[in-house]
Amino acid sequence: MEKNSYKDQIVYQIYPRSFSDSQSDGVGDIKGIVDKLDYLKDLGITTIWLSPIFSSPMEDGGYDIADYYHVDSLFGTDEDLDLLLKESKKRGLKILLDLVVNHTSDKHHWFLEAKKSKDNPYHDYYVWREKPNTLKSTFGGSAWEYNAETNEYYLHLFAKGQPDLNWQNPALRNDIYKMMNYWLDKGVYGFRMDVIENIGKDPDNLITANGPTLHPILQEMAASTFAKKDSMTVGETWCSNAETRVLYTDPKRHELNMVFLFDDFSHFENPKYGKWVRKPFVMKELREIIFHRQMVEQEKSWDTLYWNNHDLPRALNRYIDLKYRGEGAKMLLAANLFMRGTPFIYQGDEIGMVNGSFRSKEEYRDIETLNAYDELKSKGLDNKSIEKAIREVSRDNARVPMQWSSKAHFGFSNGQPWLKCSDDGIAWTVEEETKNPRSVLSFYKKALLIWKDRQFRDLLKDGKFIPQYEESDCLWSYRRIHEGKTLEVIANFSNQTQKLPKIEGQIILHNYNYRLSDNLRPYEAIVIYKD
Repeated sequence: MEKNSYKDQIVYQIYPRSFSDSQSDGVGDIKGIVDKLDYLKDLGITTIWLSPIFSSPMEDGGYDIADYYHVDSLFGTDEDLDLLLKESKKRGLKILLDLVVNHTSDKHHWFLEAKKSKDNPYHDYYVWREKPNTLKSTFGGSAWEYNAETNEYYLHLFAKGQPDLNWQNPALRNDIYKMMNYWLDKGVYGFRMDVIENIGKDPDNLITANGPTLHPILQEMAASTFAKKDSMTVGETWCSNAETRVLYTDPKRHELNMVFLFDDFSHFENPKYGKWVRKPFVMKELREIIFHRQMVEQEKSWDTLYWNNHDLPRALNRYIDLKYRGEGAKMLLAANLFMRGTPFIYQGDEIGMVNGSFRSKEEYRDIETLNAYDELKSKGLDNKSIEKAIREVSRDNARVPMQWSSKAHFGFSNGQPWLKCSDDGIAWTVEEETKNPRSVLSFYKKALLIWKDRQFRDLLKDGKFIPQYEESDCLWSYRRIHEGKTLEVIANFSNQTQKLPKIEGQIILHNYNYRLSDNLRPYEAIVIYKD
């Protein structure tokens, strides 16, 4: 059986709460996604990744799962998910589920039993210690919470309501594999694996990521589940880099297909305040990080090509002068799409969505954001700086409702949305951009058609990656070369005009109406093909 179809996929991530509401309750749902399948098919994507839709108290937006087998009523019913799988298959679209197995909700029946006594069969499904050590939660404060029933502390690397699972317990692992196979057998294509680097943790030695048992566990997981099928697996790995990535992705190690790396985002963090306070953006440093990934042990790795997801502020706000919003959105796609890897599009990328328009603490919903107010204050940041940091970096920026039309709430819902909509203009909606052949949406459709064209598939899958103009502070340029064919990308990653390098070949994609003879305008991108 062919087992590398993941190399031919274009993935579209949906944050279900904010995508499309079919019930007028202000919350996106599964039937809303079904209603938009034709839109997604027309866009050109081939695989849909769903952020968690399973039963949850929603302390962390569904990443605190209370039941891995049933849909949360907020999003619909189990039958709705069956319908989504059926209707997606009709259109040739595949479904990725978010696999959240570093932790569960504290409302999961495993934990409800585990906390009753040390003798309970489920007690060892979680990580317990008689005394806490110095480990800190990602969301602030200690990573340990006291449980009076057993006079112990349980580990939670994230929220208190997200107790960490004990992956050293074979019974726990078998239950997880059983659940994964259940969904694979129902027709799910694979999994995006939430903070998967944490499951091999060694908390007594303060090791939370890339621990000593991680890779043996992943190899066992693969052999027990998705390796039996033509599937897609992508791991979320905040603490890995281009070199350690190959431990996950080398085909000979039989673990995962791909991982998400975040070293480009983390590179611009302030050492004292972490991600919340950003160092000045330097394009040359970003380019060096991402091009380095492309160059490291290509036979052992396959990249995830993305700018955005539900955890990051929008790339347009991070990297682009918004006076050139449309040109910048198109340039970001062209710059990234033709590298070596599988493209991931986050909902709204294709219409140039930007960060949310939050004005006060009361408008945020994300637990990490709300906790950050106190955490940053304890580190000495003043109130004005805290507000600025949160406004720029909050995960809620990427979670504002999708902008479909000029109707109230951008056509997302007939009810009051669960999260404040952007203050954006109606020009940046699917409805308006569909009418405009020069829109960001139209550019996305054209670019994805090129990517899928059989003429370019071998070149993009197997072509050598060669950086160009590495001395430049503004040019993002590379070539892909394979069997006498060349695809070249030249992009101006700045708001200043740049001297245009010599072009040889056929221009197959361009984000401006016409080309100047010897200059690249702000955020201008050109893709050239030559055989």
